[in-house]
Amino acid sequence: MTSVAWSPGDKAALRVTVLEELRRTLGSLTDEMRSIGPGWVARSQTLPLVWSLNQLRITEPTSFFAALALADEYLSGLPYRHILVEDEPTASRLEGPFRAAGWTVDCEVLMALAEPSDKDVDTSSVVELSEEQMLVLMRRWIAEERPSISAVGLDQVEEYNRREGRLWKERRLGIVDRDNSPIAITKLRVDRSIAWVEDVYTVPDARRRGHARALVSHATALASSAGCHLTFIIADDNDWPKDLYARVGFRPLGRTNTFHCNLSSVA
Repeated sequence: MTSVAWSPGDKAALRVTVLEELRRTLGSLTDEMRSIGPGWVARSQTLPLVWSLNQLRITEPTSFFAALALADEYLSGLPYRHILVEDEPTASRLEGPFRAAGWTVDCEVLMALAEPSDKDVDTSSVVELSEEQMLVLMRRWIAEERPSISAVGLDQVEEYNRREGRLWKERRLGIVDRDNSPIAITKLRVDRSIAWVEDVYTVPDARRRGHARALVSHATALASSAGCHLTFIIADDNDWPKDLYARVGFRPLGRTNTFHCNLSSVA
């Protein structure tokens, strides 16, 4: 694999490119997306329980109370509020007030491939999966991550994954067991010269065997072969996969914060 080199000075421009790709994807999948004050609002009438399609996206400095007011105004009728803050200083400043108000705070790190991964990684076990194989394991992962999700909510998130995959014409990569059932997955999405490695998951009883590293390494090799000048991935800033991605060759571009509140859990 050839190196996809970029200097620290390129980070800001690459971060903008990644965020633009994410916004473009959101705009293609949701029913309504429009500019409002310090950012954007997205709403989906067909998949109202999918947080990713029903969110307030903050791109400029704003206050805690202004963000709350905008969420209440534009996300009314939903059983939750979901705010994603792209502007890093604003995200950092709002974290304390949102935590104090009982909201869940998640920080994600945007990462771009900066150097080739270890050529010694064995990727021979990676295979192409069908859409149904991928969705079965995605459904299991979602239920594992959100045990309180309703059956209707799970169906809607599954449909969201189906639509997103078809939009990107994604390649579904996986590792299967002896029964040909997938035990580890990831997705590779290529748009012109940009690639997105997404949804890296291994079932609990198959972890610590190098499956995730093999999948991500294989995906980056495919992206390189496709001539992509930018390959990115998104990781939970508070979890170990970002360290795995760093070993594969990804480096941080910046962070975003997501603030989420289920209205039934707030007095």
